[in-house]
Amino acid sequence: MRLDNGCKISPGLRALAFVLYLALLGGCTSIPVDERADRRAEIDRDAEETIALLMEKNPEFAEALEQSAGYFTSVVSSTTVAVVGRGYGIGLLVDKHTGGRTYLNFKRTDLGAGLAMQKYRFLLLAEDSEAVENLRSGKRLGGVVADMSAGEKGGKGVYNRAGYRVFTISESGASVAAVARMAKVSVNTDLTDTGLSEVGIPNIGYGIEDSRVPVEQRTWEHKLPFMAQKVIDMGYDLPLPYGLKVLYSDIEQDQILESLQVGFSGGEKELFEWVAFENSISISETWQAIGDAWVLPFLNLFAFIGDVEGDVILDVFLEGNGLLEQQGIDCARPGNLVICRALQDQIIKLPVESVFTGMNYGVGFNVAAGWKGFFFTLPVSFSWVDMDTTDVEGGSIISASPRAGYLLKMGNYGNLGLFVGANYLDSDLTAHGSLAVPETDVTIDYTVDQSNTDKWNGVVGANWDMTRRWSLLVEYNGFSGSRDSIFAAVGWRF
Repeated sequence: MRLDNGCKISPGLRALAFVLYLALLGGCTSIPVDERADRRAEIDRDAEETIALLMEKNPEFAEALEQSAGYFTSVVSSTTVAVVGRGYGIGLLVDKHTGGRTYLNFKRTDLGAGLAMQKYRFLLLAEDSEAVENLRSGKRLGGVVADMSAGEKGGKGVYNRAGYRVFTISESGASVAAVARMAKVSVNTDLTDTGLSEVGIPNIGYGIEDSRVPVEQRTWEHKLPFMAQKVIDMGYDLPLPYGLKVLYSDIEQDQILESLQVGFSGGEKELFEWVAFENSISISETWQAIGDAWVLPFLNLFAFIGDVEGDVILDVFLEGNGLLEQQGIDCARPGNLVICRALQDQIIKLPVESVFTGMNYGVGFNVAAGWKGFFFTLPVSFSWVDMDTTDVEGGSIISASPRAGYLLKMGNYGNLGLFVGANYLDSDLTAHGSLAVPETDVTIDYTVDQSNTDKWNGVVGANWDMTRRWSLLVEYNGFSGSRDSIFAAVGWRF
């Protein structure tokens, strides 16, 4: 990060800080790892108690349960105030045909009129395997419900929905409401082993807990990556398939100058041996929005677009005698005394700074895999820069960064991946402009191609997977050569 005038922080870094703030807010939404076994056991006990209560209070329940293809049961806490109500719980879905057990989030929204604050149990019987699968895949359930109770523990209700029969038992609270109710279920991936990885790379043998179900019972819940089910059947865990990321970078590196062309006062440009460009450095800040998808279990494709701004700094050296000769100035003539005194037998240094802004965009791929905590990644990207300024022309950038590292378990705080590696960067741009020669009315027009001096340097960094969805990356490129850079990124997967 560079500070201008001691206080100005780049827009990219401000954006990154804002997204990081959101990430930290969202990073606490999962169930802590060390609480998951107890939470599953609690839900299992609630399911057994609900079945026992329904057996006692509803004579027809036992026969209905016997004939069903499966059931979903949960304990729900809900609140309705005026026209809006919400309810939430985590429950157990049992497929009686396969024996599969899936933990589901249950979220309920009510729109209507009423006042309620209650806790209740419900059990939903599925009439066939299709109804069971609809629940597992996120079936929405809706209907109009009239409810009136006042702290009646054990109050019960029975009603039918297409493909399902629902039994309810009140636990506590009061309710007076007539509402349109919409419920949504989704797989709770903290409690259900679906092959979803705890970290952002495909891996095997890096389980936070012992395997919760046989591998052959795991079902991948997403359309991507292709062949995911075959891979998780082999025991691999895969990250969520889609990602969004905000990345900030600050890069400073020496430049090689080539194809120098010089003209004077609007004349044709050509190479002059007595004009030299040296000590070129480029400094740039970039922030990017990146979207990615795992299209194959170990292959991620990504695209990005962003903003780039920075400076190109270089020195121009002129031999005064060459400039006098090129301009046809005769120092024997008295009228040329002043300019000859300034240039003759002199080496003139002219510092040049070109400020540039523009857009960068590109595509790339990442090959990645992990084994028992060790991991390897190889991101490769191809990008182009479209400059807004007229004195610097954008070019292409090719980057590859093989990395290897190890994952550290941090309990409730997620997982930390520490890595080392190398970075290959090949960038080029063209700078052009005009300079005034001091003590003269001569201007120098120049065009020069630039590329980074050192293509390879070392990499060290860390990636913190706060949850399966949120991650934070910090990386330093340096240690060898002339390039020095810092990268930081906040990512969200879904």
